Amino acid sequence: MKINAGRAGAWMLLGAMVVPSTALAQELSPEEAVSTGKVQAPEIAPVEVEEEEDERLEWDFRLTSEVHSSDNAGFRQLDEENGNQERIETDDRHTFAYTSIALGANYRVLDDTRLNFSASHSGLWGSDQIGGTNEYGGFFYVYDLNVDWTAVDVDGFELSAKFGRQAHTIGGTPRDYFLRDNVDGLTLTLDMEEAGRVRILAFDLYASQGRPDTVSFLQWHSGRDLVYNMRGETNTFRYGGVYENTDLVEGLEARAFGYFASIGGAGTGADRTHEGTLGNFSDNDFSWLAGARASYFLELDTARLGVYGEYAYSGGIDRKEVNIGVHDVAIDGQAFGAGLSGDMDLGPAGLSLALQYFRADGAQYGADGLQYNHGFVSMGGSYAGGLNMGRYNGWRPSAYVSRDGIAHGEHDIRREGGTQILHAGLGATLEQGLRLDLGAWMYQDTGSTNLDFDRLDAAGDRLPSGYSRDQLEAQQRLGKSLGTELNASLSYQANDALSLYGVGGIFLPGEFYEIEITRNAGSARGSVDNLQQFWAVSAGATLVF
Repeated sequence: MKINAGRAGAWMLLGAMVVPSTALAQELSPEEAVSTGKVQAPEIAPVEVEEEEDERLEWDFRLTSEVHSSDNAGFRQLDEENGNQERIETDDRHTFAYTSIALGANYRVLDDTRLNFSASHSGLWGSDQIGGTNEYGGFFYVYDLNVDWTAVDVDGFELSAKFGRQAHTIGGTPRDYFLRDNVDGLTLTLDMEEAGRVRILAFDLYASQGRPDTVSFLQWHSGRDLVYNMRGETNTFRYGGVYENTDLVEGLEARAFGYFASIGGAGTGADRTHEGTLGNFSDNDFSWLAGARASYFLELDTARLGVYGEYAYSGGIDRKEVNIGVHDVAIDGQAFGAGLSGDMDLGPAGLSLALQYFRADGAQYGADGLQYNHGFVSMGGSYAGGLNMGRYNGWRPSAYVSRDGIAHGEHDIRREGGTQILHAGLGATLEQGLRLDLGAWMYQDTGSTNLDFDRLDAAGDRLPSGYSRDQLEAQQRLGKSLGTELNASLSYQANDALSLYGVGGIFLPGEFYEIEITRNAGSARGSVDNLQQFWAVSAGATLVF
């Protein structure tokens, strides 16, 4: 629950660009403070309570209030002339405000046993929503609820275990596009000092979709009710681990990792039975990834420089009902990235610079127009972009293992598909507590198709039941530029506890969205002659103590 304020600080600009670091002190992740999707664990840095009782309790409290306004998240101008459906889809102007409160606490029960807890409550202003329950299932959303037990602690070796809900990430970069999530299960940490450290995700019950009709719990799960119990194969599990060494060579951090997910019988994990409607067995889908990440940091008298590189490969299978003429969809792709950062002390001011590149393989479609490969599939990593595409639209730079199987939607407003990202950021800090951040992201789709668009009608006539010619036409977008996002922010550190900030961003859609599609193919329909820029602004204050 503590932030590494040392070497990790060199990369802070990459993760916080445009969204000030003070603005990130809320229960949502930097990439998703407004998005309505899955939340991440808060980066809480506890402070010790100055009381007796052997200083067992550490805690952190944060309160954030923000106002937001945006328009054209679907890249189309308001259309009130062509029926109700067009009016509904294009009327996406929003102005709202919200407040969130987060509390984190660590309690040392015994010398080798700690209790960790962090939770938050968020509510929109107006209509008494702050005082009501929220969309995450209750009045509080729990990020951490676990027991941390040090089982072995001898010279040169320590073994510890965490049981329960906890944050898990590979580490070594501010935007972990491979895995950054909360897990419900068991993790083990083997610390061998200079020989490195092994962090094992021994068990993660990622999703539960069972039908325990005879189990006397008040609420077994919050997912869908399956028709059958799928022979008990209703859970999605994740396993894996990371080997990391940050002490062998000064300034060098090296990590190797591997993860595996067995996908339960719900969502894309039960395509062959249409989610249990036609049978009681799962597809036995699975996904895995493996890779490495390395970074090097150089500490100078007035500057800190850093560089990193990463690579991962994913494999697996997403089985389909091949009897109707579709293909099993392979999971076969790679992802890689690199970054450069620098923090410089210029006396009365500070300057920060960040450059980052990332690419994940996208979907592949055959000559018949049907998908046969998801490309690279992550285990659920960070969101891409800044205020617009990260916090509002919740873009993922690749397909990923979700609670409903493989999440993949390159034509949706909440995009989940192979993407190439080029990011540049510049930040300046003044002694008066002011900080200015500028950021830019260029996005490109990485999907491909072998479909001959000159024979589109013939291909459409041969499509299996449930597929349409509209989906074939949408493949003309693949491989094209998605657009450019520009963000700017200004923050002011009023005192040690209070910060104020304002953020603005605009997304300029690229040629990918100049090809208009129907709603049968995706929610980000685009437009031939009415493509609009997506803008967003926000302002707020955060209190931390």
